[in-house]
Amino acid sequence: MDNPATTAALTARGYTPTDSGVAQTRLDEAWRALQRELRILGTSVEAALAAEWVTSDDLVDVIAGAALRVLDNPLGVTEDSAAVDDYRESRKLANSTRDVYFTAAELRRLVPPTPPLTAGSFKYS
Repeated sequence: MDNPATTAALTARGYTPTDSGVAQTRLDEAWRALQRELRILGTSVEAALAAEWVTSDDLVDVIAGAALRVLDNPLGVTEDSAAVDDYRESRKLANSTRDVYFTAAELRRLVPPTPPLTAGSFKYS
């Protein structure tokens, strides 16, 4: 299966790509990373789509979200400060590898639903 996310998905989410090649590269990185993550979780994109617990729109949402995190803040800066006299600068990086990543909530959307927990009692032996 090809990557369902295109730069149009980024534009629809308010991001204006200055270089569509870079934007599509980040989307493709997120797509490959998502396929690896799902394999680690014991499923695949194809299985999720076939079982119909995931739609292609769900995939686009997750892929675009991961790509946007890197495109909006490529250096992963979480804190920035500066001074004028005697020039000082401080920058804190959260994602200095510039790698795409998925939140736990995003991954939960793409794995098989689990049956609800039922109340009961346990007897320890």
